[in-house]
Amino acid sequence: MDSQYPRRSPLQSPNSVSDQQLPQDSHSPSPQQKAPPAQIGKRETFEKDALTGLHGQRYLCRAIDACLEECRRRNLTATLALLQLENFYEIRSWVGLSEADLLLSDIAQLLKTALPKRVLLCRCHNFEFAALLLADRSINARLITDKLKQALLSAVSPSLPRQLELKCGVGLAKLESNIPSWPVVFARARHSLSLEHHHRELPVYLSSISPDIALKQLHRALECPELELSFQALVRLAEDPLQRYEVRCSLAHHEQSLPTHLLFETAARNALGDQLDRRIIEQVISRLSGGAIVNLRLVINLSHNSLVNIHFLRWLEDRLRERKAFASQLVFQISETDALIAQHHLITFCEVIEKLGSKLSVSNFGCTPKPLRYLSLVPASYVKLDTSLLTKLDVNQANLESLNSLVTQLHERKIYVIAPLLEQLPILPLLWRAKVDFMQGNCLHQPSRSMNFNFVETQTVCLTPVK
Repeated sequence: MDSQYPRRSPLQSPNSVSDQQLPQDSHSPSPQQKAPPAQIGKRETFEKDALTGLHGQRYLCRAIDACLEECRRRNLTATLALLQLENFYEIRSWVGLSEADLLLSDIAQLLKTALPKRVLLCRCHNFEFAALLLADRSINARLITDKLKQALLSAVSPSLPRQLELKCGVGLAKLESNIPSWPVVFARARHSLSLEHHHRELPVYLSSISPDIALKQLHRALECPELELSFQALVRLAEDPLQRYEVRCSLAHHEQSLPTHLLFETAARNALGDQLDRRIIEQVISRLSGGAIVNLRLVINLSHNSLVNIHFLRWLEDRLRERKAFASQLVFQISETDALIAQHHLITFCEVIEKLGSKLSVSNFGCTPKPLRYLSLVPASYVKLDTSLLTKLDVNQANLESLNSLVTQLHERKIYVIAPLLEQLPILPLLWRAKVDFMQGNCLHQPSRSMNFNFVETQTVCLTPVK
């Protein structure tokens, strides 16, 4: 191990973080006023992770709940930083299990040394670490985690094989007094990871629409007897015995309604995405229970809350176990970024979907570099291309050739390709020539409360001579 992965103190790295680099804050806990995590474990014994020597996720969850209680009693500032080693599965396949374990142990030691004092560092499930930052550490969370990532990459990358490069992402979630418990904090941290993958700032609505108002509208929606569902066709410009629709959901349309994308944004950030997913699935089951349409396939989007929630997966198994024929008509769709940030949960998720006989689809495919590399994590039958892959196809030959190559590689894996959000008809011939399987967009079919699209079909006309 020493020859392949030379041990290097993170303190030797110019990018490591020290207390002296950070401005001091008046809310720093005094020796007499210990942070809530110090109180954890008096009544319950928590074993540390044998490989890294760190506390585990269970201990961290208790610490977060203690901090949330403290937030409600006084003005405590705290932030959860969730650090994910995004491609550690790939690294482990190259270097082997034992070498990967030693490398993971080295990473844990580096993180412990590089973090400021009085920071609770824990190992979460599989290849994630989390730090609970209090007081001035919370205020400077972004500075700390940016420098932490730099220190980690500069220390680890030189010791990896040339063809590999460690990739890591950080999701930040501030602890607030209105957050009920730790699952919401984790959901917000994972949502922050997703935004980091997209390289964009937090949505505008967080400043233009009060998060409290958005959350209240979401709760009212979940209390309604029925959500408003609509269906948008996936159009194949050739005869196909199957009819495919994507299921959409929105609030009742009036001036103060929460827009659909903000509905799901709010649900994901507050660990309510799985409840919204359950409601949609229940309504789809109810709608189709009257009579099976054997040639129908419905695409249902799932939030990242559902991907990581074992209770949701067990519920899905229970609801569809006795409906095998119906389950085979469902295609569950997850976004590429959600697949990446929840990759450590994908094995269980994919096993459940396969057992049910349903199919998988990956949306926003191509929004991250080298998306084909990650298809081994998800046995997808469909991919919905990210709109960035469809821009300027009519004027940029390189973009068109890149699309042709990607579609060919996906077809070699026996995966159908969907081009979404099409607004102009002239692009259709280019997508046809690129052998894209399905088109979706308002120029072909606008979402409707009824499944009323006239799909392409071949009709045989027999002319009988007039006598």
